[in-house]
Amino acid sequence: MALAETVKERLAGLSGLFKRGSTPPFAAFEWIIAGRYMRARRRGGGVSVVAFFSVLGIALGVATLIIVLSVMNGFRTELLSKIVGINGHVFVTPIDKLFTDYVDLSDRLSKVAGVRSAIPLVEGQAFASSPYGGSGVLVRGIRGEDIGSIG
Repeated sequence: MALAETVKERLAGLSGLFKRGSTPPFAAFEWIIAGRYMRARRRGGGVSVVAFFSVLGIALGVATLIIVLSVMNGFRTELLSKIVGINGHVFVTPIDKLFTDYVDLSDRLSKVAGVRSAIPLVEGQAFASSPYGGSGVLVRGIRGEDIGSIG
């Protein structure tokens, strides 16, 4: 009878922890069992130390995962904004002849709904050399009046 009375007393004490109508994350009996094993008795002091370090280790692992995922997500967003800021979303290139009416074409593309800017761009390959070596490079050029509209 003493055990049943103790359980009833502890259940009554735990019922005040939660708002009325809300569901507790665990049943009251589970809280009692967890509390019994988390508190150390005379000889079993090592059990609560092991339990404490286990909970601490899991908490640190989860916190590290959350922090790393947050940093990587922010890095991904920043990287994509930098890449898209340098490269346009759409490149219009001729297939069989050179562009000669690029100013007229960029004006027509700028008037399309949803287009923020259309800039004529010249792109070509070149070779860059220095006293330490040489390498192929990609050279891009735009008109002076279009520099302010980049970004």
